[in-house]
Amino acid sequence: MHILFFSHYYPPEVNAPATRTYEHAVRWVRAGHEVTVVTCVPNCPSGVVFEGYRNRLRPQLEVVDGVRVVRVWTYVAPNAGTVRRILNYLSYMISAVL
Repeated sequence: MHILFFSHYYPPEVNAPATRTYEHAVRWVRAGHEVTVVTCVPNCPSGVVFEGYRNRLRPQLEVVDGVRVVRVWTYVAPNAGTVRRILNYLSYMISAVL
């Protein structure tokens, strides 16, 4: 079975949602499933894109522990301020479904 998982957070970010998504995805791969995670570039909580990643319109593709990871563009913002966080989540939602 091919599993498509949408998650705003994914490693190398270190937070509970990223860890849960990673653990689910890896267990499904070990069970023989094909897993794709659609996420954004790692930037939480500082709002600064992690080294080795670029926030661009063209999605970045990588395979991590058998999981295909698609990183889409988002409006990157620190984890503070309501309006910027809403823009961050909305931009992920739009980019992820396009």
